[in-house]
Amino acid sequence: MLRFFGAKLADSVFIHRNSNIEQPWNLEMGHMSSIGEGSWIYCLDKIKIGQKCTIGKDCYLITGSHDITDKKFELITKPIVIEDGSWLTTGVYVLPGVIIGEFSVVAVKSVVMKNTEAFDVVSGFPAKFIKKQIFK
Repeated sequence: MLRFFGAKLADSVFIHRNSNIEQPWNLEMGHMSSIGEGSWIYCLDKIKIGQKCTIGKDCYLITGSHDITDKKFELITKPIVIEDGSWLTTGVYVLPGVIIGEFSVVAVKSVVMKNTEAFDVVSGFPAKFIKKQIFK
């Protein structure tokens, strides 16, 4: 159904049936990526999820907000990019305009307000750098 409404999805993606994807024509997902139960993918702008990414349970990818300095409270949108191999654990929020670097890990209940670099592990509200992932 998402493809019917314009989502660009690799054949191997998994999207939990209890997730919510708004404006799917702005969603692109790569090979072997997944979206967990209860996640909200708010595609007011483009959201690109690379290959082999895991978006955990109850995650929120939010591409829109409002300009609180504007009397009309105008809508502001910015894209989100989740690069290859990244893992957003449970309950993560990613705000508009953020790029999650490849093979990054975002810890439980973190709020990502700024870009991460490749292999970063981040945690907290706002998410802060903890360490670099080192593969053995």
